[in-house]
Amino acid sequence: MTAARAADHDGGNVSARQVQRQLQLFDGRHLGREERVEGARRIADQMAGALGEPVKLTVHDNRSTMVSFRRLGGGLHLRVHHMFLEAPGEVVRALAAFAGSARGAASRRREASRRIDRFVRDQRERIGAPRVGRLQPRGRVHDLAALFDRLNASEFGGAVQARIGWAAVRPGRRRRTVKTGVYLHEARAIRIHPTLDRPEVPEFYVAAVVFHEMLHQVVPVHERNGRRVVHGAEFKRRERAYADHLRSRDWEKAHLALLLSSPDR
Repeated sequence: MTAARAADHDGGNVSARQVQRQLQLFDGRHLGREERVEGARRIADQMAGALGEPVKLTVHDNRSTMVSFRRLGGGLHLRVHHMFLEAPGEVVRALAAFAGSARGAASRRREASRRIDRFVRDQRERIGAPRVGRLQPRGRVHDLAALFDRLNASEFGGAVQARIGWAAVRPGRRRRTVKTGVYLHEARAIRIHPTLDRPEVPEFYVAAVVFHEMLHQVVPVHERNGRRVVHGAEFKRRERAYADHLRSRDWEKAHLALLLSSPDR
């Protein structure tokens, strides 16, 4: 989109170097258009200068991957979350070290990765809430709302406040893994995989999956020694105490092939 020419000074001699800078900006609201452009230019120019190669920068609002890069066509293609538009110089230098050549620089890249992770943790409020949309709890076989209400009363004293529904069916090739449920903390929403909505899957197993996701609200993710702990000791203790925990775990082990197959819809 934009090309800039920089002058290198070496012993009084000036040589021209073409630095290619291509920007693609997420249209966020935290910063104005000019501020976003200036922040992206700063990052791209500093990265290109540090690495000595063209940089194509894409600024996004992804919720899961904050930084990624690849090399294509003789240049670096870098994707960063919009939180990095206001990153201090030390964080931009860490991005350059992280994306730079790995030859003889493993320790430097590890330290750069830790610096980037610290910045992301400090800026986590910039990560947007997920767009959940409308959730349909009534399936062909199982009613998630009824299960949620029953579990909320019997296991949580009505304390869990969340929406629940079936995730969209995504037909395709046979899976090697399946995420039976997910709890979206910011949205206070639970999505259950549609592979569970069939007659072959017993209600007690679906209920155990719903209980697991509800428990994430009661025992949320926390940090220990700089690492996120999703299923800590208290979470595991509460889950083991659930009446159908062992029964559901044994059923799952015996029916993995069924859960990995696509629902017939």
